[in-house]
Amino acid sequence: MAIKLQLSGFDDLFEQIKKAEGNVDKAAEQCLQESAQIMHSELTAQMQKSGVDSDLINRMPTPELMRDGNTLIARVGYKKGAYNPDDLSDGFKVVFLNYGTPKRSKHGKVEAKGFIDKAQRKAKKPIKQKQEETLKKIIGELQ
Repeated sequence: MAIKLQLSGFDDLFEQIKKAEGNVDKAAEQCLQESAQIMHSELTAQMQKSGVDSDLINRMPTPELMRDGNTLIARVGYKKGAYNPDDLSDGFKVVFLNYGTPKRSKHGKVEAKGFIDKAQRKAKKPIKQKQEETLKKIIGELQ
């Protein structure tokens, strides 16, 4: 004895999902770009408040978006590169200013400024709001 099941009405749903998929990708990418810009702005503001040299702040690269399969990634801040104590990259300079150099004795200690953590805490709420807005927009398109 065979059981036969006929489903109808799903063709329209599949078409809506396919149509929304492109919009979801665009919305997610735009949300991530705006979130990265929020973090970039907050990091800049916290660095200024902490007294970081303006030339170093101005050399911070713009946020960079990358895609790895279905994952979108935003890089905000400096790239450290290879460590060269004779010619420090901007990334290492920022790391040393942020976390300090408590064990260094030859050239003097640098007190930790902690601007990265402050920027992350201050940017968290606006970024979450942006993500919620985007999710509501995506859900609205599916309904």
